[in-house]
Amino acid sequence: MANRRLRVLLVDDSSNMRTIVRNFLEKHFEVEVFQSGNGEEAENLLQECSVMDEPIDILFLDWMMPKRTGLEVLQSIRSSERFKLDPKVVMLTAETYPEQINACVKYGVSQYLTKPFSEDDLVRAVRKTLDSGEDVSNGV
Repeated sequence: MANRRLRVLLVDDSSNMRTIVRNFLEKHFEVEVFQSGNGEEAENLLQECSVMDEPIDILFLDWMMPKRTGLEVLQSIRSSERFKLDPKVVMLTAETYPEQINACVKYGVSQYLTKPFSEDDLVRAVRKTLDSGEDVSNGV
């Protein structure tokens, strides 16, 4: 990944949130950013990038979205052999119930950030995700 830009897919029904996250990422990393306002479209983009042999490195998922929730997207992609381990997933959500966090961990979320989060929180989550992908942070 050192010789190319980090490829990220931002999935949130709030265009303002997507803009904020994109700006934070572009400030701190060499990134190529794809965006989606709902889970269904996100799954299609993820598939298209993979088929074109240009896979997404990190998928940022909101929990509550139209068409498919972040958890539904996560469950769906992780059930596919192609996406069992990658992309790494960072959940960006206002949901803080332990059972929701545990459900995300079960399906391989690398980081879990609770909204509102700071620029530093996001950058730290990306760095942890790139370093290990194993440690789940909870911004609660």
